[in-house]
Amino acid sequence: MGARLLMVLNSMRLAEDYETDFRINWFPRGAAAPKLDTPLDLFDPAFIDRHFIANDDFEKLSAITKPIESFRRDPDPGRLNAHLSSGGHVLLDEGFEIERLPFEQGEDHQDRFRAFIARIGFNDTVKAHMAEIESAMAALPGPVFAFHIRRGDILNEAPWKHKEWPSKIEPDELYSAYIKKNPGAAALVFSDQAESIAGLMAAHPQLRSMADLVDLSHCKPVQRDFLELYAMSLASQIIAPPVSAFSRAAARLSGQERKCFHEVMDIAERDVAYDSTIDRFHKGVSAFITPSEAAHIYVKVARRLQVAGREEDAWEFADKILTAGADNAFLPLLQAANCIYLNKWDEALAHVQTAIEDPNQWQENYVSALAIRAHILGALGKAVQARNSFLKGFWQKPSLPDVTVIGTFMIRRQRLRPGEALPFDRETVMALQLGYQLHNIVLQQNKIIRARALDLSSIAVEWPWFAIDGKTQKMLKAKHALKAMRTKLLEGDHAVPGAGPFSFCALLDARMGKLDRALERNTQALEHAPEDQLVRKRQAEILLLKADYDGALAQMEKCMASGPDHAFWHFLTGVIHEGAGDSASAGLAFDRATAMDETTAELHAYVAEFHRKNNHETAAIAALDRAARIAPNQKRYQNRRARILRKSQ
Repeated sequence: MGARLLMVLNSMRLAEDYETDFRINWFPRGAAAPKLDTPLDLFDPAFIDRHFIANDDFEKLSAITKPIESFRRDPDPGRLNAHLSSGGHVLLDEGFEIERLPFEQGEDHQDRFRAFIARIGFNDTVKAHMAEIESAMAALPGPVFAFHIRRGDILNEAPWKHKEWPSKIEPDELYSAYIKKNPGAAALVFSDQAESIAGLMAAHPQLRSMADLVDLSHCKPVQRDFLELYAMSLASQIIAPPVSAFSRAAARLSGQERKCFHEVMDIAERDVAYDSTIDRFHKGVSAFITPSEAAHIYVKVARRLQVAGREEDAWEFADKILTAGADNAFLPLLQAANCIYLNKWDEALAHVQTAIEDPNQWQENYVSALAIRAHILGALGKAVQARNSFLKGFWQKPSLPDVTVIGTFMIRRQRLRPGEALPFDRETVMALQLGYQLHNIVLQQNKIIRARALDLSSIAVEWPWFAIDGKTQKMLKAKHALKAMRTKLLEGDHAVPGAGPFSFCALLDARMGKLDRALERNTQALEHAPEDQLVRKRQAEILLLKADYDGALAQMEKCMASGPDHAFWHFLTGVIHEGAGDSASAGLAFDRATAMDETTAELHAYVAEFHRKNNHETAAIAALDRAARIAPNQKRYQNRRARILRKSQ
């Protein structure tokens, strides 16, 4: 609700300022919010007829529609205005903030949103309750605080409950502490979990709920959601989790910023509140609404315990929640991390395997689990299994913080060395360092490595065919990112001609389209390091990009002579033959590559597409089956397989 409302308000503002109109695709295909699938519950028919657009009509406009992101780098509105004047459309599909383009200077538009809400055509039922709410809120003694407790689908519904949401969930003890800090203020509590409202009101009699303002018992769920948001927007101050479109939309309507606990309470006050939360865990899982709530609040507590050296407590709490029956897919992964810190390696392996095998595991956590399993297997002396597990995760998300931390550990400890499973440039990787890895990370970096983490994206740049995630593909297309990497590598001793960073910078030149400079530089590197296979591989790739196929193949023959079991050498040879139009030789090279590789799903997917284009459906399906075995969490391979089968029937 909150995200949709913010998108509507942003669209109205943009339409007004750029002298155009707006249309609302309220429920696009694939939307996962069934209670919002009936816009007549909120809006009157005239407003829907005037401003809503059906999915079929919306999709027909895709050819003349540009995302608003495509105008963010513009210095002025000229290109945007020209696009609109020529009959083009602009798509706004993110609703968590006020939309403001860089060339829009001055006002932040926040104070305009209250006027826009009055121009939305709500139906008679909703409008009547809005008036009731305005009267009830005006009668409360000011100031009025509104507290938003986010629970609901995060705790109770798949797939949401299977991912941790530390930015969306705050423990009840923080709310209680702030209420006690402001005893004279009128306070309202809003939540998508009735038990959360009841629990906080029982502890603080001065609290009121929406039911104390107006009777919404006969309203439909979507109506109650909006009306609660509207009531929240009339409060003097909104206290909410850092990430919540619902409370953010309410704040935008009010013309104010909602507040998070780190903004209204100092560190000491928050620490006291978290100590109370930890005390609640000592009482047991029954002190929470459900084991799922305990699991999500545990996410907030575990890191604090680990930082304080209380890993035993962190392990004990997670064990109690698991024993109580919590089925949240992320919890065994967190417990595996606890076991690592306590050197419980066999138990850690059991938990991480549970996490990997859970069909509800979210993509990022699945990849983190593969990396964490690699760390555990390495500690258990299973080097080959460790390397394979890591690489399966790495090629899905090379820049994921957990992958970065574990990869750094493995490279520094020689558990991941340049070799037949992954030809990479250790010197270049060691020269590119990152800051502390914190965002979206299961592990704590300083409990795994003391040194700075390494930027493993250079490996993805080296082998641009294999990374699955969109972040890597964006980086490969971002010249400013590649240029920054190049500048960093050429500092100090790294500018010495030869293998390593000097040669890698030639590859970066090639990635940026500067082929002549790339060839000149890498030829110089080759003269200084004629035995280095990666330098020859780069020479082959640069020659490939210059359409010198014979020269490229000559370089790859030397690579394969030195490393005949490197799957990637055979793969690149196949790419060169493919570029030269020699499908037969390409197919043979690709078959050799796929026979050698067991960790790189996109290698097999590339080969599958090659076979499909050459009408070899059986070979394409076999390659996709191999890709799916390597990355069973990626449904794309099964989907491609199904499409090939449908077309061949």
